[in-house]
Amino acid sequence: MSDADILRDLREQVLDESESLVSLLRKCLALGAVTGSDDLRAWATNELKGYDDDAPLPTYRTITAPLFVDTVSGRFHSKNQQISRMQIPDELLGGVPEAIDFRQPIEEIIQTATGEKDYQSMGYGTFALVAAKWSAKLPMFQDITALYYKVARSAVAGIVSTVRTTLVEIVIDLAKDVPLDSLPSKAKVDSAVQVHINSNDNNSINVAGDNTGVIGQGAGSTQIQNNTVPTELTDVIIKMREALADINDPEQRADAEQAIDDFDEAVSESDPKPEKIKRRSRALERVTTAIVGGALSQLAKDGVGLALEHFHLLV
Repeated sequence: MSDADILRDLREQVLDESESLVSLLRKCLALGAVTGSDDLRAWATNELKGYDDDAPLPTYRTITAPLFVDTVSGRFHSKNQQISRMQIPDELLGGVPEAIDFRQPIEEIIQTATGEKDYQSMGYGTFALVAAKWSAKLPMFQDITALYYKVARSAVAGIVSTVRTTLVEIVIDLAKDVPLDSLPSKAKVDSAVQVHINSNDNNSINVAGDNTGVIGQGAGSTQIQNNTVPTELTDVIIKMREALADINDPEQRADAEQAIDDFDEAVSESDPKPEKIKRRSRALERVTTAIVGGALSQLAKDGVGLALEHFHLLV
């Protein structure tokens, strides 16, 4: 096989859904080697072998997911109790990232995305310590026995889909105006990687609150740069989460839950982005309007109105 055959094979196979993503990435790795592109080799290698802890992570490998706790209060045990990150004591927030980084090899992610469970409980190594320290702040006979994210299988599948789509975009750019028996220049390959991968912003999100760590009570405010999200908006978001229990259809409940999480994230960012807030506000209203009965639709309208007013986004 000649060097040019590597790109030819990628051209022919990249749009074929039956082709293994792992196999395509290996060919991408080889293409990076023959063109001298360290950027392409690094991306393909990281996807195949996983990203080191100190390596920059593409934004598509980070998932924002709802937090849950298992608790004990006297003789009563409660599992799968959804909470807001703002309910965690301020001094413990550093041990609870706002999102989950998926650094493992893409093959492991594919296995999770194609598994039988619709949701999986996931967490960081710091969660056990956070649960223990949080429990120490609670009244006697109350404990946090577990802290974890619940990640939808569809969200994990989204990582796989994005990697495949990114690969398609790169190959299309590389093959453009390049004869079948030729290879693109190193500069062209590096440019494609920069455009489709390294140009992504990977912003961290910082949320702060003033809650006392009591289960079931939200924070009074969230710091966003030098602004404070009003207590009314925080309360409405908490009420929206509580209203999820009134939705009988599991698919509608999951869609609404994700829309609330996305809206909460947008209004709680340290560097709030107006277009993101408006986009996620529209998505929240669209999802909740489709749900017949219950208070969620009106709560969503109230929350969106408060957010748009607070961030001066009303037209």
